[in-house]
Amino acid sequence: MCLSGLMTQREVCLEPLRSTSPGTGGLASLLMRRRSTRRFGTQPLSIAQVALMARAAQGRTTGERRSCPSAHASYPLTLTVVAGKVDGLAAGIYQYEPERDALTLIADGDHRDRVAGTTLVDHAWLREAAALLLLSGDLEAAVQHFADQQPLGRRGARYVWLEAGHASQNIYLQAAEADLGAVLVAGFDDDRLLGLTPAVVPSGQHPMGLFGVGHPDDRQSA
Repeated sequence: MCLSGLMTQREVCLEPLRSTSPGTGGLASLLMRRRSTRRFGTQPLSIAQVALMARAAQGRTTGERRSCPSAHASYPLTLTVVAGKVDGLAAGIYQYEPERDALTLIADGDHRDRVAGTTLVDHAWLREAAALLLLSGDLEAAVQHFADQQPLGRRGARYVWLEAGHASQNIYLQAAEADLGAVLVAGFDDDRLLGLTPAVVPSGQHPMGLFGVGHPDDRQSA
């Protein structure tokens, strides 16, 4: 237990430093505000807000670099936007292209209900998010790229999952800064999601995480 002002050889209490730390704003504030939102209001997102989320997940920064770290700068992730209620963006499935900072239409129409329906227990409320953001990755390409690394040549897959975690936290923090609600759902039926027509997961990729993004309503959770 950390008691105020108590310091021993085995424990250093950091709580008294909280109010005096130089990191009380900016990132520190976002980390404190980050929450998972499972109840969304009816207000649509703007296309500018969707752009913020996309850039946070996979946007280019300087040169060929992107907004989250990637082993050997290989960038195996793809971000797919399933737009439903977005002002300035027709309902549809879009693939984000970091090099051009653009959304490419894959299929038109509102597919939120179908995509949310592949989750294990989250269908009823996830479909109410204004947009769904799907992170997928090319696991096999990463395995081949890092085939000389143990264990058993599977190290590359670990790097892709780690990168998906980095991208997910970026989305959460960007949502907190923009006063939006976001939640990561990892409990979905992979086969059902991969089998959707029109396809939501890019060919050759594995679904890794599904975000619901929108304006939170007055009742919050998590």
